[in-house]
Amino acid sequence: MAQPIPFPTPEAPEGLQLPQNIEAEAALLGAMMIDNRVAEDVLQKLRPEHFFEPLHGRIYDMIATMVGDNRLATPVTLRPLFVNDAAMKELGGPAYLAQLTGNPASLIGARAFADQVYDLAVLRALVTVGRDLVDSALDTSEDINPAKQIEKAELKLYEVAETGGE
Repeated sequence: MAQPIPFPTPEAPEGLQLPQNIEAEAALLGAMMIDNRVAEDVLQKLRPEHFFEPLHGRIYDMIATMVGDNRLATPVTLRPLFVNDAAMKELGGPAYLAQLTGNPASLIGARAFADQVYDLAVLRALVTVGRDLVDSALDTSEDINPAKQIEKAELKLYEVAETGGE
C-alpha cells in the first residue's frame, strides 16, 4: 500500500526551511555600499521582494533609490533612513549598515551573490506554488474542476518564471 507523502508545515518541528542565504544577501548589500557601481549592475535583476530577510529588502530598496537618483549610497548616507527601523534596532541599530561593508572581498563575488539571491527567491516562489497546488488538489468539493486547477497552476508557474518569484 502506498504511503502518503508528508507535507512540511511551518509548525512542524522537522519542517523544511525555505531556501535562503542571509549571508549572500548581506555580502551583496555590503558590496553595493562599498561600490555603487555594483548596485547599477544588479538593479535590473533584483527587487526588494527577492530578499528573504525583509530588512535586507528595505536596505536594497533604499540603495536602489539613492543610486537611481545619482546619490551616493553608503552606510553614512543610509543611516538616517534606518534610525527608527525596528528590525535594524534589533541588529544593533544603523551600525549594522557599516557591518555589512566589513568584508571588501564581497566585491569579488557580488554578481554571484545577486544570482543566488534571485535563484533562491524563485525557489521560494515555487514552494508557494507547490503548496497552493497541493491545497487545491486536496479540495474535493463538488465545484472543483481539475482541468482548471491545472490551468491555474500553469499560470502561477509562468508568473514565477516571468517575474522571478515576486
